[in-house]
Amino acid sequence: MSNTWWKEAVVYQIYPKSYYDSNGDGVGDLAGITEKLDYIQSLGTNVIWLCPIFKSPMKDNGYDIADYSVVDPIFGDNNALDKLISEAKKRDIKILLDLVLNHTSDEHPWFKSAIEDPNSPYNDYYIFKQWDKPTPPNNLRTYFDCSVWSRVGKTNRWYFNSFGPEQPDLNWENPQLRKDIIDMINVWIKKGVAGFRIDAIGNLKKSPEALSEYQFEPDKDDGSASLVPWVLNQPGIDKFLTELAEKTFKPANSMTVAEIDVSEKDLRAYVGENGYFSMVFDFSIADLDIRNEKPFTINPITGERLKPVFIKSQLDTQRVGWGAPYLENHDQPRSLNKFLPKGDINPISAKMLATFLLTQRGTPFIYQGQEIGMTNCPMTLEEHDDLHVFKLYEWGNKLGYSDKQIIEYFNHRSRDNSRTPFQWNSELNSGFSTAKPWLKVNPNYVDINAQRETQDNHSLFAYYQQLIALRRHSEISDILIYGEFFPLDAPENVIAFKRTYEGNSLNIYCNFSGEEKALTIKAKDIYLHNSPIVENAQGDLILQPYQAIIFA
Repeated sequence: MSNTWWKEAVVYQIYPKSYYDSNGDGVGDLAGITEKLDYIQSLGTNVIWLCPIFKSPMKDNGYDIADYSVVDPIFGDNNALDKLISEAKKRDIKILLDLVLNHTSDEHPWFKSAIEDPNSPYNDYYIFKQWDKPTPPNNLRTYFDCSVWSRVGKTNRWYFNSFGPEQPDLNWENPQLRKDIIDMINVWIKKGVAGFRIDAIGNLKKSPEALSEYQFEPDKDDGSASLVPWVLNQPGIDKFLTELAEKTFKPANSMTVAEIDVSEKDLRAYVGENGYFSMVFDFSIADLDIRNEKPFTINPITGERLKPVFIKSQLDTQRVGWGAPYLENHDQPRSLNKFLPKGDINPISAKMLATFLLTQRGTPFIYQGQEIGMTNCPMTLEEHDDLHVFKLYEWGNKLGYSDKQIIEYFNHRSRDNSRTPFQWNSELNSGFSTAKPWLKVNPNYVDINAQRETQDNHSLFAYYQQLIALRRHSEISDILIYGEFFPLDAPENVIAFKRTYEGNSLNIYCNFSGEEKALTIKAKDIYLHNSPIVENAQGDLILQPYQAIIFA
């Protein structure tokens, strides 16, 4: 196997609870994914990333793991995973598992032992602190907008959590904890797992300040301060990550993608030639609509706002290593709603976004439903099923935000928008399950579903097939995979770039607006476009609204 096999991959991300329910309990499962492998193969993707499937109380949809060695019963069992890996291999599809290494569930045997007996060896697997006051040791706030310190009953013991109290952070300073984690990973590699997406990996090292009684400068009205500067990518994390890579991923030639917001100066250490991981996700584009905005406020993404962020991301990553472009995932709303004005969501604009994604440098990630044009789903608060939503709602209420404003924000930005059941057909529950699904089905499934898309040669699904085939199995594959990225000058709201490899090049133009855009270039050898080509009298291109073109 090539050392860079993962550079030539196109990844399909699956949220197992929402993909396909094979046993009629309202929850998607591994057997359901196995049943749908032919569909995934027909799309052209050759790697599947599974969101967490390990045993869990599901307080945070599986990101709170209670046992790293066992598949959660709602998804099946370890035999079902073995079968999925085996059947996928027959179709030349590899499997990535989602690893959560920063924390466990509070129901993990390690944590239970630590709580029951402060003298247990597992006490040092977590971060405990003696503190004899009723308020937390400091005012740091988690990613889920609550205190980083949770009290053990009415005792003087407190433990550190970067997310929710149900997810105590692991103590990576403990060598035995690190050994247990490394051994667990190697067991999965031996079972045939080709790689891992690694959740919240940048939080493994805590600064001394984060674990102290120091009161931090508040950055919110409730007197709390974000934990991010004090736990993300701290000095000394390199020791943990180097050991992890050298003893697991690198000997196995695993594909690894890390979830971490890495600064430009640290990028080489993460994804360079001898980096810890194959690639990292870049959040700069994904969070462009909420970055530096007031709470519960969204600043719509335009092509012009996106352009410099996208170009910087591509160039920064290119200088040192490899990237993992994506437009949506299980933690993001649907890309059609995020990158397009409400009135401009249609097959043409959706195909433009697909072109934009699959022509970038890096291994592209497609999230389930993206290929058929699934959209955000309006929900009441009660219809949500996301721990973060409920904690954010409580926090917003305390600060005086109205229910209307909060729910409107969730309808744009909630993670549940992307977690609604996959829309297979126009039958009951969108063909996802014969029982009531665990989460609301988007009412538009009657019009937007895989059955309709796969039967239409001009559908968004068919266009994704064409793009993936161009990238993986065509005369221009090497350019699209290995080609260097160069930004091109373009009119307002048009993103244009060139990919060049061994003397050959491609031009990609994506119009992120509903207006025509006149170009002073002529297109020859057009490989793909999403709407009819229009030229002026001189033969120069006139980009149509939301048009995308790939040409030599």
